[in-house]
Amino acid sequence: MTDVTQLIPQAPHGFGFTEDHDLARKEARRFLSEHSTREHVRAQYEDPRGYDRDLYKQALELGWLGLSVPEQYGGAGLDALHLLLLWEELGRALYPSPLFGSALAVEALLRGRHEAQRGQYLPEILSGNAIATFAYAETGGNWGADAVSCRAEPQEGKWVLSGTKAHVPFGASAGLLLVPAVDHKGELGIFILELPAAGIEVKPETSVDPTRRSARVELDRVKVPHGARIQGDGKAIFQRVCSLGYALLAAEMVGASEAVMLMTRDYASDRQQFGRAIGSFQAVKHPIVNAMMQTELARSLVLGAAAAMSSTEAIDRPEVAEHASRMAKAFAEEALSFTVQRGVQLHGGFGFTWDCDVQLYFKRMLWSRATLGDATEHRQALAKLLFR
Repeated sequence: MTDVTQLIPQAPHGFGFTEDHDLARKEARRFLSEHSTREHVRAQYEDPRGYDRDLYKQALELGWLGLSVPEQYGGAGLDALHLLLLWEELGRALYPSPLFGSALAVEALLRGRHEAQRGQYLPEILSGNAIATFAYAETGGNWGADAVSCRAEPQEGKWVLSGTKAHVPFGASAGLLLVPAVDHKGELGIFILELPAAGIEVKPETSVDPTRRSARVELDRVKVPHGARIQGDGKAIFQRVCSLGYALLAAEMVGASEAVMLMTRDYASDRQQFGRAIGSFQAVKHPIVNAMMQTELARSLVLGAAAAMSSTEAIDRPEVAEHASRMAKAFAEEALSFTVQRGVQLHGGFGFTWDCDVQLYFKRMLWSRATLGDATEHRQALAKLLFR
């Protein structure tokens, strides 16, 4: 059996909160509390794009998409902790934007070995001149490096791509699409497609969370230059992209869980029944405390993922970050699920109405749970590592 200590990296020397981390988190919270109010979130339900383009531009000007991108490409070159603290705040505010798909696309470009590709595309993405996304999912709900069915065939010095990608984050808004596809040798590659293009049809999907738009993208013999393939091990790049995705979703779910917990606490403190606040009853306050405990435990695993992503071990052993991110994703999903269910319950009949903000977080929980694997899938993957 695998030694469990091999799955848990040592925290990097000096890892922990600094004044810079605290300042960045407070600034993100201030900006989001001002601009991404729940009224703003609700308004995006009716917006054809699903996000406010001007507000997204402001977020990019703050450097949010490039926090961990090296400075030479226009990023800030900060550590993973800065990144996950930001995503916790994004989850708290339910900020609607194409950031998730763009972050995955940026990670794929960074993991490639082609300097010219990074220099060409990263500044455009970080500035907002191009919205990028990563097509990680296949039809039928399949996802991951081993589930890719899209094909890429060489032809006259070009690649010809055919297949269908589902649940592409903000695919209808994207100008750059990164597509995993299997070539004629059976090897996985990541290809950069510029949209719109001949042979590409983008069909918006109906999402359980209208603030997380997605699209079905059909590729019918789409021709791209030979240099559109990201250099490097496509499977390894895809796995690193997924590991980042697990961590981002986990951090976002922790922020959402804390927001619902505090919302429910405040409601229970104000709502009067039998001449006293309902929060004074054990049957009400104990579930709220349990929600707090679940949220804090999930936050610890997110911090563990940040440490793993920042460790020197992760450079040569990418599975180190993958293990920590999977654990964080699984636990954060269950924490948010518990919190929103208790939130709906403890708000009483109001909790089942459109006017109650808990339903906004409930929908985000359903979307996050279905994206890049649910808790059961991640536990199964971790079990295979432990018992091999």
